[in-house]
Amino acid sequence: MPKFTERTALKEVVKFAKREYREKKPQNIRVLRVKEEKLVAFGGPFPVMSIKAAQIPFYIVALDYGDMYRLYNFGKDGALIGGENVEKDSDKMKIIEKSTKTEYSTQHKKY
Repeated sequence: MPKFTERTALKEVVKFAKREYREKKPQNIRVLRVKEEKLVAFGGPFPVMSIKAAQIPFYIVALDYGDMYRLYNFGKDGALIGGENVEKDSDKMKIIEKSTKTEYSTQHKKY
């Protein structure tokens, strides 16, 4: 068994997302990484040192079904924590959009 790293955990989460895409046929699927939250910064206008904390869940897989999302939450080690259904225009989705970064998406970019 390979040693745990964030990269291997991300690969496992993307593998899960691709399997869900094949089996459940959503319109779009995204793997999101939750950004670290800044707790404290020291040192005037240009901080010399800052302390950040990782959030739980660490990864979110969002399956887009048109008017709702199915969200799967994963820990830092790639273990599934749970899942829930969320309306597309809810406050929770707005918070998730602001506090995450896209790691993988099946949506094609238009240039």
